[in-house]
Amino acid sequence: MSEQIQPSEIKSRPLPPYLGLLAVDVKDSTRLPSVQQAPLSRAVTDIVHRGLELAGLGEMRREFESNTGDGLAFGFDPSWLPLVISPFSDVLDTVLQRHDAGTRPRIRLRMSIHVGPVPLAPGLPGDGNAAPRSETHRLLDSDAARRALAEADEDGTHLVVIVSDAVHRTVVLGGYCALAPSRFTEVQAEVKNFSQTAWIYVPSPSGGLLRRPITHSTPTNGPTQEAEGDATAGRRPTHTRIQHVDCGVAIMDSTLRDVHQHGVPRQGRESS
Repeated sequence: MSEQIQPSEIKSRPLPPYLGLLAVDVKDSTRLPSVQQAPLSRAVTDIVHRGLELAGLGEMRREFESNTGDGLAFGFDPSWLPLVISPFSDVLDTVLQRHDAGTRPRIRLRMSIHVGPVPLAPGLPGDGNAAPRSETHRLLDSDAARRALAEADEDGTHLVVIVSDAVHRTVVLGGYCALAPSRFTEVQAEVKNFSQTAWIYVPSPSGGLLRRPITHSTPTNGPTQEAEGDATAGRRPTHTRIQHVDCGVAIMDSTLRDVHQHGVPRQGRESS
């Protein structure tokens, strides 16, 4: 008689659905007096919802949406990821600028965007709880995201976006996002025992983000040449990065340091 193989007590199971994950958090919210905490919480929710509507994402279903007191988090169908990065980030930045132009307490946000398998159990404990959701908040709380917002001028930069490497590879390098890969800066997102490669996008850079000296460094865990595709076209075989813009701001390299501002159209080809 042949030996029968007994099934293991630990069985494989199907993956839960992949969802896009978004979280926002207010800078220095704990410095506000207690009486302003509840209005701030409502204002953040209203601002994010308003930004989604203006960006044409009002019909996007939000899963396990939760208010964190000084922030907001939810999951969504990952097909929306390119539009959540752009135009939503830029629209949200504009909404924040208009809000902060008034007499209300200033709201400056960090926003993280991630993707991964998370369980859906609407109305039940544990809805949306899984490692990708925790990683989304780790990205949000990372030193890289906090430092980028802290170094920017409070009147010029109202939003810093940190995107996970998985989202960056699939959505940005994949060509689905309207933003060029050169608009993102590679960072190492670290907080507590969490450390992952991530990418920062600042819709309106200012302050220290524009004043840092130019330095060149080799990314520690950047995309391969094959993955970059056309994004690497025209790059010299040295550490120098080349960016050609008509006007505005060009953010380059991987350390939030190679930043060049041009007030008038540039003539000819120049290396940075």
